Amino acid sequence: MKKLLLVMLTVGFFLTGKISAQTTLTQAVDFTVTDVNGDVHNLFDILNAGQYVCMDFFFTTCPPCIATSPYYRDTYENFGCNTEDIFFIAMDVGDTDAEVIAYENSVLGGSPGYPSVSGIDGGGNAVVSAYGVGAFPTYILIAPNKNIVETDMWPIANATTFATFFGTHGLSPVPCSTVGIGEQNAISGFSIFPNPATGKVSVSADTELESVRIFDVAGKLWMDLNTSNKNFGKATAFDIAELPAGVYLVEVISEGASVKSRLVKM
Repeated sequence: MKKLLLVMLTVGFFLTGKISAQTTLTQAVDFTVTDVNGDVHNLFDILNAGQYVCMDFFFTTCPPCIATSPYYRDTYENFGCNTEDIFFIAMDVGDTDAEVIAYENSVLGGSPGYPSVSGIDGGGNAVVSAYGVGAFPTYILIAPNKNIVETDMWPIANATTFATFFGTHGLSPVPCSTVGIGEQNAISGFSIFPNPATGKVSVSADTELESVRIFDVAGKLWMDLNTSNKNFGKATAFDIAELPAGVYLVEVISEGASVKSRLVKM
């Protein structure tokens, strides 16, 4: 599979032959972008929360991007759906939100779950320029210490290729789970959304909720919804906007059963 070189000129974009390229950086440059769903993402907030970041630089009419995007989506699902060690984000160049959404629908069968940022509307063009990316797709991996530990994961044969790259950094697959910790069927229909989140988070189940508490990974209690809302019903919502960025555990009790679910605050 060949990559495509995108030469950016003031008059537009032109495609030429194959190239093997990578980001020109070894240290991450911070950015703040808005994905096609209107959610805002800041790179250093994610890294400071302890996650690696795997970025997919692409554009919507790029054949090798179309061929490998499903493997990137599968890898996102194989490594915890952005709630574990790796945060996945796709960075487009040259397209609008509408064009990226159409790309997701045609190539991936709908939203892949991870954030996608368009070049024109979401700020992707500036990020592609800052990282010196000229061949597409380019997949990079950034460590929490802000070192770019993989500058060009290529060629991509399947999802296993990504797993091999990640494994050299001690990163192991963790299947997506709405529960995250403990017995998966302890509370029927349990869900927490959105995750990762920046503000309001909703928790729901098929049974009556009795207790909702939020801890950090060190065990410190940050929120106890039981003191302010004793009649949850089957769903409740809370705002984590004031919490520091990081990974938290949401403990939920319903009809005597309990689960703890990881929640990433961006």
